[in-house]
Amino acid sequence: MFKSKAPTKQVAVKKAPVKTAVKKTARPVRKGPAPKAGDECLWRPGAVRPAWLDGSLPGDRGFDPFGLGKPAEYLQFDLDALDGSAARNPSGNVIGKLKKADSKPKARTIVPYDEAFDIMRFRECELLHSRWAMLGLVGAAAAEAATGITWADAGKIELEQPQYLGFPIQLTVTQLTIIEVLAMGYLEIARSAELDQNKRMYPGGAFDPLGYVAKADAQEEFRLKTAELKHGRLAMAGMLIISIEAATGRGTLPGSW
Repeated sequence: MFKSKAPTKQVAVKKAPVKTAVKKTARPVRKGPAPKAGDECLWRPGAVRPAWLDGSLPGDRGFDPFGLGKPAEYLQFDLDALDGSAARNPSGNVIGKLKKADSKPKARTIVPYDEAFDIMRFRECELLHSRWAMLGLVGAAAAEAATGITWADAGKIELEQPQYLGFPIQLTVTQLTIIEVLAMGYLEIARSAELDQNKRMYPGGAFDPLGYVAKADAQEEFRLKTAELKHGRLAMAGMLIISIEAATGRGTLPGSW
């Protein structure tokens, strides 16, 4: 007799799940024209940058609604007919246009421009007005906080007795005005005699005591110049506001309202 074998018990073996690599699809990248220099920040959204403002100047935001910075173009005319025997001499026609490459003078002069209206001259004037506005706005607020006298009424006090930091000055207002005109006139003539506009606008040296510009690279220098203009434009707007307030009898600080 043969012994029958007991049936073997089959045990189900769990297989480990097989990891399948999932291929991630990259998002489509939008391709468009690369932004030009200075187009990333204009004075208002949707503004169109004028052709003569390419963003190369510090603080250039494409704001020139009246086209004051547009390069001047001169028309070239042909000579008029000068025939004495003719019944009519026609005038010369326009034969072309002339545009100057720059307005820099070739020799040392008191006025460092050949053109009265030029984008670089406007930039220099804006920078100078910005610096005076920053000084004036801080000075008006500080003097009113220290003395209680508004900047608009300070002249009345000086007419009675000129003083500086509370100490009387033994000079009349007329004498002080003459000294101021001579001193400022000499400094302005000396500044304008410099042909290099960058040195006229940013002399450096004693006017950069902390050496910010001297230690900065080109990109950082551009950022510092832009920041100065932004603060200066805000100060000019502030001077306009306190001038309007002075006309209505108000001072610079809220306590004088």
